[in-house]
Amino acid sequence: MKPLFRIFELTKNEQRVVLIVMLVLTTIAFVRYERRVHRSPVQPTSATEVKPSPTVGQIEEDRQSQPKNREDEEE
Repeated sequence: MKPLFRIFELTKNEQRVVLIVMLVLTTIAFVRYERRVHRSPVQPTSATEVKPSPTVGQIEEDRQSQPKNREDEEE
């Protein structure tokens, strides 16, 4: 079992390289995460705005406010 653990016996320079590589990879991952989380949302344009459907009360009000005789409007 001891020969398997010999791969973890690194010199000081090798330990330093492994540490630097790990820090760089961690920093890259953190920066990508922050960019993805704090990305500004796309603002909807007026053409794609969703308007709520009218309620029954609004439909009744519209019908009452319109003239009842439509033939008079056309002439």
